[in-house]
Amino acid sequence: MYHTLTLGVLSQSRLRLSRASLSQSKPFLRSSHLSTFRKTTNNNGTQVHLLNWDEFFRLRKQRLLWERLASLPCAMLGLGAGAAVFATLPVNPQQTFMGLDPLLLFGGSSLFCGLLGFVIGPSVGRVWYRIASREMAKELNKKEIEFFKHVKANRSDPAFSSASNPLPDFYGEKINSLQAYRKWLRKQRNHERKGTFRLGSKK
Repeated sequence: MYHTLTLGVLSQSRLRLSRASLSQSKPFLRSSHLSTFRKTTNNNGTQVHLLNWDEFFRLRKQRLLWERLASLPCAMLGLGAGAAVFATLPVNPQQTFMGLDPLLLFGGSSLFCGLLGFVIGPSVGRVWYRIASREMAKELNKKEIEFFKHVKANRSDPAFSSASNPLPDFYGEKINSLQAYRKWLRKQRNHERKGTFRLGSKK
């Protein structure tokens, strides 16, 4: 009888311990589920990073920062290269070229080389960003294609545009967050409503 009671107490204690361990493991399971939201495995068994929309807009801002930062050194490089090239050319102050002073012409040409470097800078910065983070750049490009599909499907018809009702941000270039995207959608719907009312009043 005593042996039976002992076995019953032990079985109940084991059952309580198993329930307690399960209850403690639930938060761990939830946290592991959240941690796998950004990463998934493909058919080959390798992990692939998936971007949500918040990460997408954050990475777009980061890439834009790289592009803007690259403009300054490219502009300085273009200005320096232009000045170095034109400084080696022979200059005769008594002669003019197309009615302009050669020094003024060479100075303007050097500034033009600097401006050209400033324009090319964003493209150079984008290339640097792709080299620095290749995997994230690939996922960003894929997500950007999906983003532009949403923009194309939800933007207003340009036929509704007029001088008093211009089309707001046709390519969605000013969208930098989910809140900005919702605001952009409201502007598109307002543009459609105003354009429909204007066309209806003409009829």
